[in-house]
Amino acid sequence: MKKNSNKKASLHTTITNRPKKIIKLLTKETNYSICIPIDIIDSCKNLDQITDTLYQVARCCTIYNIAEIIILKTTNSETTDTENKNVSKEMLIASILQYFVTPPYLIKSVFKKKYLPYFKYAEKLPRLNALPFMRYLNMDNGRYREGLAVRMKHPNIGNSTAGKKKKYDQTKYIQVGKNELLELKTQLVPINVRVTVDMIEKKVVSPQEAYGDFVGLKNTYGYYVRVASRFSDLFLNKNSPNYTQTVWCNSGDFYFDEHSKKYLKIQTKIPQFNGVVVQEEEEEDKEQQDGIPSSHLLVVFGKWTSLMKSFERVKNEFEGCDGVYQFFDGELALPVITPLGNLRIEDATMIALTILSGGNRI
Repeated sequence: MKKNSNKKASLHTTITNRPKKIIKLLTKETNYSICIPIDIIDSCKNLDQITDTLYQVARCCTIYNIAEIIILKTTNSETTDTENKNVSKEMLIASILQYFVTPPYLIKSVFKKKYLPYFKYAEKLPRLNALPFMRYLNMDNGRYREGLAVRMKHPNIGNSTAGKKKKYDQTKYIQVGKNELLELKTQLVPINVRVTVDMIEKKVVSPQEAYGDFVGLKNTYGYYVRVASRFSDLFLNKNSPNYTQTVWCNSGDFYFDEHSKKYLKIQTKIPQFNGVVVQEEEEEDKEQQDGIPSSHLLVVFGKWTSLMKSFERVKNEFEGCDGVYQFFDGELALPVITPLGNLRIEDATMIALTILSGGNRI
């Protein structure tokens, strides 16, 4: 008994004395992405609860101007709820999150008909007015609107050989939620892309020009949603940004024991971060800083065991990699009053992003 007590005391000392580090971002301008596992909705009993959970994540991400939300498939994606039986967990999560950053007048144009029933609770929630096109929507006759580029008709559609011709990949017609499509004066844009348009000049403009006070990653609007079917898709997908740093936030693990040997092993592999500092740009270094890409921090939420299992399924793709810990610069420490691990992922998202957004300048 005495031997076991000594082991517990030694373990407790290791945990409490764990060194704390600071995340140092290389550039003043920083983009943030978050990754949430599909088990974020495992404790939800119906579509109403799922929608509320995801609304909390969406609201947090728009407040803190998050560039990207990644849905990581860590477990079986089949839904057990008969209300959602026709769609996988990852697509249900992705579609609802995307709904929250889509103007109401574009919903039927952006989403396939089969997804519309899953928005019946989302459409009753308040709009995310941190987004400028939601904030100004009540005017409805504003100069700038969000639109969706739609395919233009082939000029030789009446010709019998028209069907053999190559389809148009660009268009001048934009769906802006009006009775008629907006026809751009001189521009052609790729089909099926979201754009911001000037209704008076009939041209595509940047969100920065239209809204001024809100600019996200690459001057975009709201967040971008993508699904990572495998752990490797987090980093090797063709749409993945170049993340400069990656941190893990322990959450959604309701049976987590900070005194277990499993957690002690994690501590020996990755450091713990308890703050953020940003390199302040000196006047004489501005010209040099202009050539450096913006920092891009990825925050991965969820329990460590899920990440390990997800990595084990694709570890053969990473030659020379010993474990999932090698993908992380460290663990983001939440306030001491916060239960470690035993915290809902949507709550951890708000707390973590609040910490990261309050970074000090050095």
